[in-house]
Parts: sequence; structure tokens; C-alpha cells
Amino acid sequence: MRKFIVFITLCSLTFSSLAQANGKPPVQVIAYETTLQSESQSIQALGRLQAQQSIQITSNVTDTIDKIHFKAGDHVQKGQLLVELNNRQELAQLQESKALEQESYAQYERVKKALRSNTVTKAVVDEKYRQWQTAIAQRKVKEAVLANYQIKAPFDGQLGFTPYSQGAILAANTNLVSLDDISSMRLDLFVPIKYLNFIAPGLAVSVQTDAYPNQTFTGKITAISPRLESAVRLIQVQANIPNPKNKLKTNMVVNAQIALPNKAFLSVPNTAILMLGDYEFAYRLKPSKEGLYAAEKVAIQVGEVGQSQTEILSGLKEGDLVVSQGVMRVNAKVPIKIKALQNNTEQAKLLQPSAKKPKDQGQ
Repeated sequence: MRKFIVFITLCSLTFSSLAQANGKPPVQVIAYETTLQSESQSIQALGRLQAQQSIQITSNVTDTIDKIHFKAGDHVQKGQLLVELNNRQELAQLQESKALEQESYAQYERVKKALRSNTVTKAVVDEKYRQWQTAIAQRKVKEAVLANYQIKAPFDGQLGFTPYSQGAILAANTNLVSLDDISSMRLDLFVPIKYLNFIAPGLAVSVQTDAYPNQTFTGKITAISPRLESAVRLIQVQANIPNPKNKLKTNMVVNAQIALPNKAFLSVPNTAILMLGDYEFAYRLKPSKEGLYAAEKVAIQVGEVGQSQTEILSGLKEGDLVVSQGVMRVNAKVPIKIKALQNNTEQAKLLQPSAKKPKDQGQ
């Protein structure tokens, strides 16, 4: 009798095990619902500042410096006289030209009056008129030459240093002094080509420099180069940075930041991604029966990887449920039971044992 009872018990256990194996009890996992997220983004890059206008002032002629009307570092206005060269010979030549102009004009007026009394021919009048106009042109040439002996500021700005002093000989095309308009600065920087779709003229730019660590200077993008720097796959960007107090200087290297429009993207927890070779997958959950779910392994393309979340470029859509914890125990043949949703839930709370049986998702 005892053997018969033992035999029945063993059969019962065997059939129970087979039933449990065939029934495949559900695997409990923690799930995550994919949602669109918005994130501020910016470009960080080193840039170099240049004055909006910057030149080396030179002379068009060679002669002795007669007078210097500036000091190093002066702020000057457009048209302000900076240097006078020895122009005595040119002044004398101009006076001679003016005298010839006056004489030719007087002769032209005399023959024009004589033409009315028919004492001269029309050809004589035309010749005197030609001589008068030639004298005018020669006078203008002398004035233009004389203007080269006065060196003036071509625009508002700040002067640099000059190695010359009064009495020195200034050769033609030799640098006399620098002039920079630093009331606003031109920022030149290079950004990765992947940001080309986001940058545009008018975007805000902020710069900081070690010279003023607690101050931020702001401006806007003014131009984007039509050419790509092929060797480094970067695109050149220019921005205008107002500099009303002249704190920023030419050739200053700064840390620049371009504020980009907010980025909308899908993301999942890093733990939801299964890597097989060079490919990434995730288990997407679909409602099955009795509050359970079926797992579907889908190929995904990932973008930026953060400390806890990974950007999803393709393979999933907003609202999809994915397995975020327990990935290694999941396959397509095993029913899935969602223990909890990870969205907006701290990890420590997810791992706490629950006295109550969690409700099935999807019921």
C-alpha cells in the first residue's frame, strides 16, 4: 500500500512539473514606456576674436615726418589727422598749378570776347578752352599728390604703437601704426559638421575669457561659411560680439558657446539595450492575454549615450513599452509580467520588496 501511495505521489509531481514546464510561468520584469523628451543643447568651441575693422596704416609716399598728431593707444575719429610729411615742394607745385589755371582761364575769357567781334576764329577759342581744362586737371593731380602727405584715420578706432618719431624718414608702404575698431568684435570659430542643420544667422553666442572669468559677452551669428574645411570636417562660423567698453582685444582666444534649439528625442534606460555583436536590440512588449505581455526583439539605432539614458534614433516609437530591467531572462517564447514601470520612479524604490502583489499592466 505504501509503495502504491509513493508511486501516485511521484506521478503527481511528474505531471505537475510537466504542466509547469508546458505552461511556462511568466517572467517578471520592470518596463519602461518610451516618451519624447526635450533637452537644451549647445555647441562648445574655442574661438578667436578679431576687430570688426583692423588695418596697418601706411604711407603712399616716401618723405620725412614733419609732425605726429597722436600718441600710442589714442582713440581717433574717422578723418582725424595723424601724421604730416614734409610737403613743401608739393605745396609749391600746387601753387604753380593754380597760377597756370588762373592764367589759362583769363586767356580763354579774352578770346571768347574777341570771338564776338570776329577778331579770332572759333578754333582759337577751342584751343584756349582745352588749355584751361588741362590746367584744372593738373591742379587736381597736384592736390591728390599733396593729400598723400597728410595721413588720416580711415575709420573710428584705437591706435596701436609706432616706432617712428618726428624727423624720421617714412618709406612708402611701410607700416606706421595699427588701427583697430574694437567697438564690436568678430568671432571666428569652427564647429562640427553634424551641427550644420541647427546653426543659422541670428543664433545667440556667448563667450568667456580667462581675462574676465566672471563675465560673459553675448552676440549673434552673422555668417556661415559656404565651404567645409574638408581636412577636419568642420564648418567656419562668424559672429558679432558687441564690445562697448573695449574689454575684448584683437587675437584674444575665448571659449564660445552657441545656444541651439531644444532637441526632442526618444530615449530608454541603458539597461534596456541588448548588444549582440555590432548591433543593438531592445525587447518591445505587446499585450497578450490575462494581463501578460509577449516580448518582441527589435533592432534599434542609438544616438548619444548618457549616464542612465540612451537616445533612440530608430526602431522604437513614442509610447512603446520595453523591458528595462530583466532583459537577460526574456525571450520571445516566455510570457512577460510587468512588475513595475520605471518611468519617473527611483531605482531604489523599484528594488524594494512589495508586500502586495503588483497589479498587471494593461488590465
